[in-house]
Amino acid sequence: MAGNFWQSSHYQQWLIDKQDLIRERQIDSEVLSEDDYQKIFIFFANFIQTLGEQLKVRMQVVATATVYFKRFYARNSLKCVDPLLLATTSVFLASKVEEFGVISNSRLISTCQTVVKTKFSHAYPQEFPFRIQNVLECEFYLLEMMDCCLVLYQPYRPLVTYVQDLGHEEEILSLGWRLVNDSLRTDVCLLYPPDRKSVV
Repeated sequence: MAGNFWQSSHYQQWLIDKQDLIRERQIDSEVLSEDDYQKIFIFFANFIQTLGEQLKVRMQVVATATVYFKRFYARNSLKCVDPLLLATTSVFLASKVEEFGVISNSRLISTCQTVVKTKFSHAYPQEFPFRIQNVLECEFYLLEMMDCCLVLYQPYRPLVTYVQDLGHEEEILSLGWRLVNDSLRTDVCLLYPPDRKSVV
């Protein structure tokens, strides 16, 4: 892991120019409008967050999983891998990378089944269609696509530093934290360095 963001693979390989992002999404834009595309990503960011809450992982794991999900589809079409499978795989991988601990295979699948059945049945009327073998195969595919660049610099640490410098920690920090979490539903995590995201 690089000692600072500017020497990391996150900076060197995974900050994407807006025009490059549009060009990469060209296949999907033939079928989906930009609004519909963004709604799909908001839906799956919500799924990742709900799954993370049910698995009782830290917000850092949810944030990392959401960025992995967005990174994959920044370079691949939505048709490439079912987004429901990739969202599950992203949480599974992020829990390992963020040293939360490995989520047991049976717990992951049963929690996905529960989340799909109770919170997302309007979009998925059938039960969760994937098994752990699918998640493990998808994990290798995700790792390969990201070229094993797994370390992310999130905006939480710079946010805390900025708020402390302002001297109004109790009033601003929780609002700033929520704004950073909400920014995961946009392309900001692919376009800007973490210190800029925390300033906004």
